[in-house]
Amino acid sequence: MANDTRTPSNPLQVGRVLPVLALGALVLGGLVANEACDAEAGCVEGAREIWRGYLPDWTRKALRGIVQLITNPWLWALLVTVGVAERFRPARVQQRTFSNGLLHDVLAWFILDKLAFGLLIGMIFSYSAGLALYQEYLSFLTIDALIELPVIARGIIAFVVADFLNWLHHWVRHKVPAFWIFHAVHHSQTEMNLFTDDRIHPFDRVISMPISMIPMLILQLDVGVIPWILIAQMLYTHAYHGNLRTDYGPLRWILVTPQSHRVHHSMAPEYADTNFGVIFCLWDRLFGTQMDVHGEYPQTGVADPDFPMEQRATVGDILSAYVRQFLYPFVQIWRRVTTGRWELPAG
Repeated sequence: MANDTRTPSNPLQVGRVLPVLALGALVLGGLVANEACDAEAGCVEGAREIWRGYLPDWTRKALRGIVQLITNPWLWALLVTVGVAERFRPARVQQRTFSNGLLHDVLAWFILDKLAFGLLIGMIFSYSAGLALYQEYLSFLTIDALIELPVIARGIIAFVVADFLNWLHHWVRHKVPAFWIFHAVHHSQTEMNLFTDDRIHPFDRVISMPISMIPMLILQLDVGVIPWILIAQMLYTHAYHGNLRTDYGPLRWILVTPQSHRVHHSMAPEYADTNFGVIFCLWDRLFGTQMDVHGEYPQTGVADPDFPMEQRATVGDILSAYVRQFLYPFVQIWRRVTTGRWELPAG
């Protein structure tokens, strides 16, 4: 296992971040409330008028989805469960619970990136937009016999097929240099945590999101079923990115686990391009990309000393690191254009 020479995290530095975020939220809320309460119908109706008047329909739907995501009780139950488990069974003992990596992934990649760029991408690749395009150009893929099945059966089929497609595009994102350079941002985290799953470059997300929707569109699932499938996938993938020392016992032969996925994130060259599974490891076993090294929890990250890793949990460092990490793939592409060769990070 590679030695980790980074400076230990200081969780108290989050105190420099949260007051600024809270102050900004209070100021914004005060401005909106002041405008809303100027309405003749009162504050509540004034707020509704602002909501309807200033935000287009797709934005309101996307915001509702974000609120439902953040307030989802299963997400908070997962946070508590994984947090407690990490205290008793950490894969990396010296890693603090509120590490710099965790704070950066939460504040930069979950809040700033996922909720911001996710809003835009959600507009472009929303289920309704995807359904319209599917009906216009790809309706020939519809299997009428499957549509007659009960909703639960179609949901299970969609879940399994989506997992295979997720495995496939995950494999492609590792094998195609132009895709890998964006996916490398996700692999850069050396302090694996519950929110590392959100450390996804927006362009990487653009590649993956439409593919995941294909089986749902083919099976013409009801709109109300889609969120449950997506939430189930999200909760599971977030959990195995945690700093957990477990392989789920016998379930490791079927499911992706914190141990097997940590191997996937390893910096060790002998583990490169293995364990691409998202929910099930069956596809890796079927196509020969499964690496079974039970009990090993290697150091994670990418082998690029120039990667702009976050160092502290201050507002300036978080914003600076996020911007530099966002630009990192484009810098690599520019080098490819100017030099004629890739300088790809291993990971």
